[in-house]
Amino acid sequence: MNINLQSVDPSETQSGEKLYTPREVAHKLDLSVETLRLYEREGLFVPYKLSSGHRRFTEQDIEWIVCIQRQIHENKLNFAGIRYLLSMLPCHEMKPCCLEDHAVCPAGNKACRPCWDFEDTPCRERGENCRSCVVYQQVLNIDNLKQILSVKFKCD
Repeated sequence: MNINLQSVDPSETQSGEKLYTPREVAHKLDLSVETLRLYEREGLFVPYKLSSGHRRFTEQDIEWIVCIQRQIHENKLNFAGIRYLLSMLPCHEMKPCCLEDHAVCPAGNKACRPCWDFEDTPCRERGENCRSCVVYQQVLNIDNLKQILSVKFKCD
């Protein structure tokens, strides 16, 4: 079923991307808005937030949410398993961080959650936005994610 989703006025976004409301995404993917909130609380993705605080989703977000659903329903991964795979992203190499930041970062080598799921990282303390970070952007590009993690995500 092809659904025509309404987009937010491009002047409200910084990049001009077409954005969708949680309700539109939930309807398109046949899931509840609460499921989207759950995925966010579990650290599986970072939604785009307008200055009003409302959450919005891009086409890449929708593709990633579909991939999350497949990992859960078809590949039988739970949230912890997905978080663990995402924690394997070498954020300190991808950014790159200085050794001092890497040494004190809670998202270091022993973390079982992705870096954007931590509040007190050196990046966040500098005011950096996880949504625009190169590490998070690699997650939204599923082909790159597969290559980086050398894992076969079945998202197609």
